[in-house]
Amino acid sequence: PFFKFWERLVAAVRFEFSLRALDLCRLGSSLSAVDGHVQPQLPTDFAEVVDIRGDRYRDGFARACLYLANRHINGSEPAAATVVVGTEYGNLEAMLRFQRQALAADKMISAQQFQHATTSSASTFVNIDKKLTGGNATLNSGTLTPVAALLHALLHVQTHNPARSHVFVGDAYCAEAVDDIRKQAGPSRRITPGVCYTALNSGSEFQAEVSFGDTAFDLCSASATRLCGIDPAEEHNGAFALHALLLSAQALDVGGCASLGIQFGARRAAVRLTRLIPA
Repeated sequence: PFFKFWERLVAAVRFEFSLRALDLCRLGSSLSAVDGHVQPQLPTDFAEVVDIRGDRYRDGFARACLYLANRHINGSEPAAATVVVGTEYGNLEAMLRFQRQALAADKMISAQQFQHATTSSASTFVNIDKKLTGGNATLNSGTLTPVAALLHALLHVQTHNPARSHVFVGDAYCAEAVDDIRKQAGPSRRITPGVCYTALNSGSEFQAEVSFGDTAFDLCSASATRLCGIDPAEEHNGAFALHALLLSAQALDVGGCASLGIQFGARRAAVRLTRLIPA
């Protein structure tokens, strides 16, 4: 209901923020229509970055989020530091594994698989592992998830000062997730497992304008740097669109803009970033 409200907005909402960190965790190659059920591959240095104690029940998505968290969250966090996870399928792999074990009356089934009593376990794992006390949120707005997650993170850093939002957007696709995408988007859709991470701070380095609805693409004006080639009709995982947007924003001169528009069916969302002060 929250994001249905934002999707009805006509005018863009504006925020100011600073960009503290940006990273992308690729989980192997793109999944094709033929071999779309291949298990995503973790980075080769995963065991060096993440404490693998307790790793037995984590799925690929939770592991990717923890990998990025351990690379960038070092403990010197403001009190108002929150975790925002934007994902379409999230921890579906772990949820289905648990349900199959229950259906088969598997004697090895254990509550430890969801020891924090939540199926949105990626955000909870990050909060507990990095001792963040500012809260967490897991949200899903379908193909528009990258913009929705960015909006949620911006609302947090504007409301609190000083504040920081740790944002994780993406997916690690199990077989059922791939099948679901194929039914909605057809066999030609590229599906690349991966997670984008960014940390947003209170500040005035950038202005962000966010809009949903029929007029959302007004933010993607000719005066802005439109992100060409980041087409949701080609790549389903919004992690790569978000990473490209923020990477482009980092390279802007003062007054320069970078924008991203996403459409799926009748739904539209867009964000425009403008650099306010020199890098």
